Amino acid sequence: SIRTLVRECPSAFAPFLNDFFVKAMDPSFTRMIKLDILTSLTLDPPSIEAVLKELRTYVRHDDVAFVCASVRAVGRVAELARVVYDRRGEKTGDAMGCRRDADTVALNCLHGLLALTEASED
Repeated sequence: SIRTLVRECPSAFAPFLNDFFVKAMDPSFTRMIKLDILTSLTLDPPSIEAVLKELRTYVRHDDVAFVCASVRAVGRVAELARVVYDRRGEKTGDAMGCRRDADTVALNCLHGLLALTEASED
């Protein structure tokens, strides 16, 4: 399946990131597959930013199972961001700066999720 191919060689699919964004008419199973693929394609800072921006809309969807999967995806992307930024720091020699960037991504994710839970309690 495409999901398996993306997991095995994500860099081959990275240029097609936007093609995996969920469309309004996608059935539930397709949304879940695309969500998994999107998290697998967070290979560099711009793709992390693009996927997190997309996930912001998904966490407000009507499908509760999809929302829960989207929240888990935010966590996975935050974890992957640490790896991506650590590798970037090794390449550029700016490990501390890249670690701060990864921390910022994680904190922004946490802040967004907290805001979501506060909004759902109202």
